[in-house]
Amino acid sequence: MKINISKNLYEIKGPKIIADCKHPSITRRFFVTQIILFTGSSFLILPKFSEAKDNRIQKAEKLAKDIFSDIFLIIGAQKSDSQKSNALVNLFDKYADVPIIARAVLGSPWRQLNKKERVKFINAFRQYLANKYTAQFSEFLGAEMMIEKSRDSGSKAGIMVETRLLMPGSSPIKVGWQVSDASGTFKMIDVKIEGISLLTTERGEIRNQLSKEGGSVSRLSRSLLNY
Repeated sequence: MKINISKNLYEIKGPKIIADCKHPSITRRFFVTQIILFTGSSFLILPKFSEAKDNRIQKAEKLAKDIFSDIFLIIGAQKSDSQKSNALVNLFDKYADVPIIARAVLGSPWRQLNKKERVKFINAFRQYLANKYTAQFSEFLGAEMMIEKSRDSGSKAGIMVETRLLMPGSSPIKVGWQVSDASGTFKMIDVKIEGISLLTTERGEIRNQLSKEGGSVSRLSRSLLNY
C-alpha cells in the first residue's frame, strides 16, 4: 500500500498525531527531526540575543564615559562660569533626554501646559541645570572613572551603568548613570551619586519652587532662568 507521507504529516494536528498515523516510526522520525531543528535554531538565536544585549550595554557604557569625559573638559577649561554654563547646556542637549527629565520633575502640571509653555519650561530647566551644576561638578575635578557593572532592565528605564569615581586624596564615590533609548537614541535620564537620584532631588526642588510661585509654571520658568 502506498502512503502519502507528506499529506499525513501536514493534515494531522494536535494530540491526534500518533492515533491517526498508521506508521508510528514515521511520526517518531518526524518529531526527532523537529526537536533537532528546534534545538539547533535555539542555539543560533540565543547568541544573537546575547550579542544584541551586549551591544546595548556597550553603547550605554560608552555614553557614560563620554559624558564624564566631556563634563570635565568643560569644567577644567580656563573659562568663565558663564562660558562653562553655556557649554554644559550644549552637553545636556547632546547627551541627556532633557524633555523627559523636565516632564518627570514637573509632574502633573506638565499635562496642563500647551506646546509653547512646555518648550519654555524645558529651556529654562536646561539652563537651570547648567548653572547649578557648573559649580558642583568642579568638586570632582581630577577624578578617574571606573565602570563596575551594568544592568539592562529591558524596559523604558533602560540601562544602569554603575561606576566608581576615584578621587585624589579621598574615598571613591559611587555614581550610577541611568541611560535609556526610549526616545530612539541612547540618552542619560538620571544620575545617582551614592544612591541619591538627581531626578528625585530635582523633582523635590522644582515642585517646592513651583509652590512658592503660586503654582504658576510661567513664573517658575522665569525663576529657573535667574538661578
